[in-house]
Formats: sequence, structure tokens, C-alpha cells
Amino acid sequence: MKKQNNLEENNMTVNPKLNLLFLFFISLGFAQEVEVKRLKINNKLDHFAARVVNDKVLFSSNLTRKNGRVILDKYAQNLYAIYEGKADENGEIVDAKLVRRKEVGMSNMSVATYSKDGKYMYFTTNHTEKGENKLKDMNTFNLLIQRAEYEEGKGWTNFTSLPFCDPDHNFAHPALSPDGSTLYFIADVKDTKGKSDIYKVSVTDHKTYGEVTKLAEHINSPRTETFPFVSADNKLYFSSDRIGGKGGIDIYEYDLNSTNIIKEPISLDKPINSRGDDFSFFLNDDLTTGYISSRRSRGQGGDDLYYFSGF
Repeated sequence: MKKQNNLEENNMTVNPKLNLLFLFFISLGFAQEVEVKRLKINNKLDHFAARVVNDKVLFSSNLTRKNGRVILDKYAQNLYAIYEGKADENGEIVDAKLVRRKEVGMSNMSVATYSKDGKYMYFTTNHTEKGENKLKDMNTFNLLIQRAEYEEGKGWTNFTSLPFCDPDHNFAHPALSPDGSTLYFIADVKDTKGKSDIYKVSVTDHKTYGEVTKLAEHINSPRTETFPFVSADNKLYFSSDRIGGKGGIDIYEYDLNSTNIIKEPISLDKPINSRGDDFSFFLNDDLTTGYISSRRSRGQGGDDLYYFSGF
């Protein structure tokens, strides 16, 4: 009887550990894995910066002629445009068509962000006059951010350059916060650490803007930061070629709600990041599905669009 009691006591000690191990392996079996799928819309052209607005998917791709040939500017550089389509149940983009810009100006138009109601768009384009370019040691048509307004029956109209976009510097890759009160973007202004850093500015009624502020030093690195995006749960995602990544350019995450002011951004795990260049992260409001752009192996063209689920 004594031996039996000892055995029962030992079992009481061992069994909880075994049960925990069992539950651990069971949970692994049911863990949802992230799946990344290359989209059928990809071809030899560039496809990048997909954003979902209500029932539409808008993305950037090469500006082409009717015969499909890519249009270049007089410096033999690609010109880009924004296209609009719809997403099917598998994330595929269908019925894509060119978003036309009727106002006179530079044709280049890419990497955009949109207000929740789809009424306002901020996008990357070029100044119509040359400015200083310190990286190239020459005068170029530097990048700037413009705002447009959607009017029923007219489409996108009322194009306005943001007032802080100095023609002697580049401003690009706009991203609105979920509540639309803050605009994030990249720039190469005077106090930039790398080729470009992430900045922000307050937005009031999409008509007036506050003072431009650079994000903290532990978010920006001495390398290049691009393509910021803020998810519905207020997490900042961006791309960087900083040291310690998994490939050439990686996608990083930083929780803007964090009270730890020195917390470092984290590089997302595979298969979101790869050995290739991965950038332009977008997460739907369900916080489980979205789009990325990548130059990973087995792609169709230069920049390809991918749909992910199970995030």
C-alpha cells in the first residue's frame, strides 16, 4: 500500500509535465501557417504597392502603350501608373484597369494610400521642375507627394502637391494611419540618416498639415527605409536594407502602441521575407490576409505581387 501511494505521488509529479508536452505538440499540429501565393496578374512588368480600398484593389505598375510596350521618360527611366481591380475569394486581382489622371503634369504616378472612405488619395509623383539631387550630384525631377479627391462622375480630381515637399529633396511612399490623422512617408531631407528615412505629419480634414517629424532613431537606420504602412491595430510595417536582415530588403514590424521607446523593429519571418527583396507590406483589417511585393526567386518579372493568408 505504501509503495502504491509513492507510485501515485510520482505519477502526480510526472503526469502534468507529460500533459503539457502533449498539449504543446497538439497545438503545433493545429497552428496556422502563413501561406504566400504569387498572383496570376504578374508578368514581365513591375507590379507592386497593392492597397485594398472598400471593394477595390489598387496597385502600381508600368505605364504602357496600347501595344503593351513600356513607356520611358527622356532619361530612359520607367514611368508608372496606378491600376484598379477587384479581388476574388483567393486574393487574385481581376479586371484591372488604368486609373487615369486628367490634369496636366508629369505622367509618373505610383505608391499610393487612401482614406477609409476612398475619397482621398495620396500618391508619389514628380515635380514638374528640376531640383537638386545630392545623391546623383545633378538636377533631377525629384519625387513629391500629391493629394487627389474622388468625385462621382469625374473620378480623381483636384490634384494638390503637399506644401512641405521641397523640390530639392525627395518625398515618397505615403501611408495614412487608420484614423486618417497622420501621414507617414519617406524623405531624404537634411537630417536623414540613410538614403531615406521615415517621417510623419499630422493631417486635418485632408486639407492642412502639421510640422514634419522624423521617426525615432531606433526605427530609422543608417541604411534605407521605404514603403511604410500602418495596420488597423496601429503597427508600423516598412522595408529596409539594414544590417541583420534575411535578404537584400526585408519587411520590418514596429508596434506604435509600445511604451518601450528603445524597442527595435523586428524582421518578419519567412515566408513573408525571403532571400530576395521584399517590400510594400499591406495587411487587411482582418489582420490575417494581405499583399506584399517581392523580387524573390521564381518570380515572373521584376517586382511581383503576392497574396498572403494566415498571418
